[in-house]
Amino acid sequence: MENRATLALSVSANAYRGDLGGGYEKWTSSYYLSFLFKHQRRLHGSLHAGFGTLTGQASAHQSPDIVTPSSSLNRFFTTNFITVNYGLQYDFIRRKQWVVYLSQGFGIIRFNPQDQFNNSLQDNLQSREPNEDYTNVAVILPTHLGFTYAFSNQFGIGARAGFTNPLTDYLDNISQLGTKEGNDNILSFTFSFFAPVGKKPN
Repeated sequence: MENRATLALSVSANAYRGDLGGGYEKWTSSYYLSFLFKHQRRLHGSLHAGFGTLTGQASAHQSPDIVTPSSSLNRFFTTNFITVNYGLQYDFIRRKQWVVYLSQGFGIIRFNPQDQFNNSLQDNLQSREPNEDYTNVAVILPTHLGFTYAFSNQFGIGARAGFTNPLTDYLDNISQLGTKEGNDNILSFTFSFFAPVGKKPN
């Protein structure tokens, strides 16, 4: 593959795992714009920005004992989110027209959990334990395994799978009253279209 910077447009199918639902059950979509720096070496960087939605819902039999008399715990949520991150990509298999890589990123996510009536759950203090508060911005450490293929004109396609790894347990507005330990997470499967940027190298 040529040593050129690249733009990528991507669409992703996402599923949430947390305190609502059995885990990675309900699928939603997100969209991304990425800039990949010139990559003459196997290790190179990239910038990514995207937006999308997540949703989750507890089944009728799931954890009825987590609701306390002083709370109105939500059993459904939906959230719009925005992410921005820098990634380091290592091409561990690299051929003339295709690459298999592993990437690790660092960035932030902004999210806004809402109930079925589109009311903000973050503002509903009765939905959590007393004095339990959180910010709707968190660090993310996205990890992906991916594949790209470049055509003779250096336009290309690619696919990747991985986890967003947000450092928050509040994507669904639930933490202390939840039954799953650890942070919420997002599983994603992404398809991308790549276009070269700048002059063709000599």
